[in-house]
Amino acid sequence: MKYLKSLAATLLIIPTLMFTSCDDDNSNELDGTGTARLEATDAAVDAENITGVFLSVDEAQFMANGQIQNSIMFESPKEFNLMDYQNGETYILGETELEAGAYDEIRLILTSSNQAYVKYLNGSTDEIKVPSGSTSGYKIMGDFEIMANGMTELVLDVDLRKALVKRGNGEFNLRPTARLITKSATGMIQGTVDEDNMDDADKVVVYAYLEGTFEDSEMDEPTDGNSRFENSVNSAVADASGNFTLAFMPEGDYELIVASYKRDQLLGGELKFESATQVEVSIDGETTSVVEVEAKVVTNLLINLFQ
Repeated sequence: MKYLKSLAATLLIIPTLMFTSCDDDNSNELDGTGTARLEATDAAVDAENITGVFLSVDEAQFMANGQIQNSIMFESPKEFNLMDYQNGETYILGETELEAGAYDEIRLILTSSNQAYVKYLNGSTDEIKVPSGSTSGYKIMGDFEIMANGMTELVLDVDLRKALVKRGNGEFNLRPTARLITKSATGMIQGTVDEDNMDDADKVVVYAYLEGTFEDSEMDEPTDGNSRFENSVNSAVADASGNFTLAFMPEGDYELIVASYKRDQLLGGELKFESATQVEVSIDGETTSVVEVEAKVVTNLLINLFQ
């Protein structure tokens, strides 16, 4: 594996007002009701010829111990393109009142007639199979708490790179790999991969792993129904200038892997994985592979590859 070093890593505190928080002055935070605000976001899908991944949602159910506690009901289906909401952008599904307490799941009940589909560059579409999507729903697991008289902002990070898979039979499936995140408990990593290091790549992707969880086997060709870099927590595609954003990152210590992809003209221009490089960060003269993420903090990185 090649290794990658960073020229600089600095921290920038995000103003707390960017997040809606619960009322800290409330003397009994678990007695009464609070408000849950639900948003959806995405990381990039791997396929280059796909311009849209659409979901049509009838209802969003809030669950605790397998039981529906309340729902956001829509007068008409909410249809939206997940690929329009990346790099920290979100689609707002709505708000609902919930009893204060602990919850562990959200289910999106999809429209039975047109629950999910992909759209291609040429305008054609293909159905996405979501098992029980219009009955028990698309399930997103994750613990969160509702505090009385406060607002809890929740983000569903579908991360289509992992969730959307095309099986050997040509059928698209939407896997239940989405993350459920309390927005105020997350930070962000923003950075730039030096453009000089992108000259030979047609696509550069940055993957974030919890410290110690990345293994070389992550680079192997994935089995049917899985994705390469399967165990990454988050991922971001670098734009033409090398900029990337890893949004809605739970607090913790992460290692970053930068992967390059090239188009194979023999396969009709399909992107093929070429190589992966681990990031080493230089902070105050110390070199480490670990990047710390704190809630409401943006970590800025300038990444330079040394051949």
